[in-house]
Amino acid sequence: EGFWNSYGKYFKVGLVEDLDYKDELKRFVRFFSSKSGDNQTSLDEYVSRMKEGQDKIYFVTGEGKRAAEIAPAMEKMRQKDYEVLYMVDPLDEICSQSIVDYDGKKMVDINKAGLDLGMSEDEKTERESLMKEFESVATWLKKKLGERVQKVQISERLVDSPATLVQGEWGMSPMMQRYMKSQTTSSSSDSAFAIGSRNQAILEINPDHNVIKSLKNAMETAPESESTEDMVMMVFETASLLGGYTIEDPGDFAKRVTKLMEASAGSGGAPGSMDAEVVS
Repeated sequence: EGFWNSYGKYFKVGLVEDLDYKDELKRFVRFFSSKSGDNQTSLDEYVSRMKEGQDKIYFVTGEGKRAAEIAPAMEKMRQKDYEVLYMVDPLDEICSQSIVDYDGKKMVDINKAGLDLGMSEDEKTERESLMKEFESVATWLKKKLGERVQKVQISERLVDSPATLVQGEWGMSPMMQRYMKSQTTSSSSDSAFAIGSRNQAILEINPDHNVIKSLKNAMETAPESESTEDMVMMVFETASLLGGYTIEDPGDFAKRVTKLMEASAGSGGAPGSMDAEVVS
């Protein structure tokens, strides 16, 4: 472990840059994971712990181990007891793109669109029903959020969170977006990059969550009210923060949170609570 802490990054750089020894170096690289505790794990060790029938190696990106742990996409992975590798810095993420597959098993980013965890026939039927019921909500949210998101869709990866932001198949994580932006020097390039990357974001909503059910009711009863507008932006901005994105206007977000607290205080407190963790 001490050797890896001192020299591990050089193995990862070699994996990315030395194509001749790429397959050999895959065996040596190590990452944190949802089941490795404070230690890092090799791909061989990960594969040895895979569930019966599992044919993919799952990973999630985040700026630090804690950010990866609290990613909303982890909810379904914990529910299904799948181990997930944590890519906690830009080099890790570049490494995952270079590995592509290992031992015949494809590397899959659980924060990308198209995640397929397999569903039973009953689950497929239930999902189709929910998609029909909430299709109008997704369409309405996309209209409200405009260019902030590429599209809005019903999520398969959420359990406890009302919403999450994911990237398209070829999109970059927010961590990689910031890294790439830091490498540019032209302000015009920065602007073009920001527009392109933001348009890749997809908002996924959890139709089983009370917040989304309340949002559906608000859409049907008072779609243009100020409280409904605030609810839409709170859902989006909370998903952005938990996903590692930077929100556009922290001042407006703070005002909405203050209004929410004032409303709760005015009613003597409401059952349940909303916890937001901002990862810097």
